[in-house]
Amino acid sequence: MSSITTSDITCTSEVDARGLRCPLPLIRLQERMETLASGESLRLLADDPGIEDDLPAWCEATGHRLLSLQQRPDASWLGQVEKQ
Repeated sequence: MSSITTSDITCTSEVDARGLRCPLPLIRLQERMETLASGESLRLLADDPGIEDDLPAWCEATGHRLLSLQQRPDASWLGQVEKQ
């Protein structure tokens, strides 16, 4: 997958799901999204390789906007999602 990026993203919250396996990263993401107002964004850190497919699918299913998804040099993933 190529990286999806948007410049100048300001996130109001972060979920560090490194060390967690599917479905826990998305469960933690959903729990945190419930605390945000529409238009706020959060950053998700995950090292489960399934997040590459799971995060875009989750955003599509829930109606939230995927702002970026990038694999980092340490093989973890950094995703940024805006609550709709």
